[in-house]
Amino acid sequence: MKQFAWMVGCLAVSVSVVFGQSRPQEPIEPYPYEVIEVTIPAGIADSPTHTLAGTLTIPSSAVFGDGPFVGVVLLTGSGPQDRDETLMGHKPFLVLSDFLTRHGIAVLRFDDRGIGESTGEFQGTTTKQFADDGQTAAHFLMQHPKINPDRVGLMGHSEGGIEAPYVAARDDSIAFIVLLAGTGVPGGDVLLSQTVDLYRSGGNSEEYIAAAIDARRALFDAIAAGEDHEALIELMKAVNRVEYGIEDDEQLTQTATMMIEAFTNPWIKGLISLDPREYLRQVKVPVLALNGSKDFQVPPRQNLDSIRDALEEGGNTRYTVIELAGLNHLFQHAGTGMLDEYSKIEETFAPEALALIEAWIRAEIIEAE
Repeated sequence: MKQFAWMVGCLAVSVSVVFGQSRPQEPIEPYPYEVIEVTIPAGIADSPTHTLAGTLTIPSSAVFGDGPFVGVVLLTGSGPQDRDETLMGHKPFLVLSDFLTRHGIAVLRFDDRGIGESTGEFQGTTTKQFADDGQTAAHFLMQHPKINPDRVGLMGHSEGGIEAPYVAARDDSIAFIVLLAGTGVPGGDVLLSQTVDLYRSGGNSEEYIAAAIDARRALFDAIAAGEDHEALIELMKAVNRVEYGIEDDEQLTQTATMMIEAFTNPWIKGLISLDPREYLRQVKVPVLALNGSKDFQVPPRQNLDSIRDALEEGGNTRYTVIELAGLNHLFQHAGTGMLDEYSKIEETFAPEALALIEAWIRAEIIEAE
């Protein structure tokens, strides 16, 4: 998710370019499948407010026939993302879509609103509004003559893994969802877990960490409850007092006033209060949830267990939940799993993760009766 100031943390990382790095998994044209550039009207049904620009890849008719094919829409993680989810010099959605299409699955990926060739405003858009764009893209895909409209699913990475169950819970036309490092607890809880791991890796004492977490939790709870600005300033001051050791009230007030802006925009307020379990309990279609064991940004045990519990509570028996050993938040084979490794790793997406996703879609959707 978005990187804010030191206080907020992230579920994905902001877009960046890393020069001189080898990315051996990126496909090279010409591609052995059909590639179609699309524009999707989005927003209000009868009066679209913006358009989503994307790429639809359809399996080769020479290899797989003319369909209709199973289709999947890819939902990006947080921050301004293009259709390839370009970050840290990698293009994970390009690699993922290429792999799936070569194996007979159609894929639609698109630029976030206001990013790349998509129109609209990115700033201030909430997770639920991004999910609405994904739902619109799914219905666009269902209308293509080579796509089976009864077998279109959503695959979301990080924040996209929150959006997918939100859509599937209210839209019976979604046939399946795949959650790639999706969260299973409220966003505020994920941010607190990130803080614990970050401070432990930095050698901070358990006493310091506990005090910091208590102060942050009080702030997040107040944001979720809709407390007024002055109350949030006081709680922000408490955080800075604990973590920075600032005692001067004037300095505390100035610092808190500056920092609170990162916590009170519509996106972060919605993230902190959004509980994905509410929607996971309502999802009745097949679900694949994957996480890397070295995912620092979305801790696997905290989130995979919660995803499984929520699905079971809702009576869903068609789910697969897997923790993949040695992989980080981007599904790369990693050493520490920390953010500073992402750009240094040549691999963009672990081959075993790609194969697992394809095999699950084939078994649960393509070959299912």
